[in-house]
Amino acid sequence: MTKKRLKQILNQVPPDYYESGVKNNFLQEYWHKRKWHHLKEFFTGIKGKSLLDIGCADGTTTRQIQKILPDARIIGIDYYKHAVDYARKRKSEIKFVHGDVHNLPFGENSFDIVTAIETLEHLENPKDCLKNINRILKKDGQFIMTTPNWPDKIYRIYNKTLASNHKQAHSSLGWSKLVKSAGFKIISVRTVRFPVINSEFLNKNFSKI
Repeated sequence: MTKKRLKQILNQVPPDYYESGVKNNFLQEYWHKRKWHHLKEFFTGIKGKSLLDIGCADGTTTRQIQKILPDARIIGIDYYKHAVDYARKRKSEIKFVHGDVHNLPFGENSFDIVTAIETLEHLENPKDCLKNINRILKKDGQFIMTTPNWPDKIYRIYNKTLASNHKQAHSSLGWSKLVKSAGFKIISVRTVRFPVINSEFLNKNFSKI
């Protein structure tokens, strides 16, 4: 998919899609609030002064992360400029950046923690993004990601009936292989049932790719 086509698709999405969904759609409210509950569990024992949230959209989940780590310097990045502009208007200490997650505009060893919450399944080239995350993480940095973990048949039905923009459909094992190939070692993998989220908690290897 070209960047021009991607922008056309994104421009059809309301900038406050997630925030509005949580407020006005009880299914989305349930989905996201349960996701945030488990996300808080994933952060148990995690410490760091700097965090980058990949695919922050309108900042709804990024602000939940801020509640979990109130002392961290947090940056959110997303390719959808209108959502980033909306996030910037909200009163928050979070810095929101418009940028491409395949080519992150940060130097090596910049962050203690990187999160990608339901993001990688939307990318054409998730491995390129993972390599960039490896680059910007500090040597003792940690990466937390969540993705849907559905069978291929369910993905095909979902994409066809709901016009989803999901590009990747991997099992837990498939995602694990992908992130390991990008230079990470896995600390733990857990699956949360209904909503089905494959939650992978990853730690960057000390060696560079």
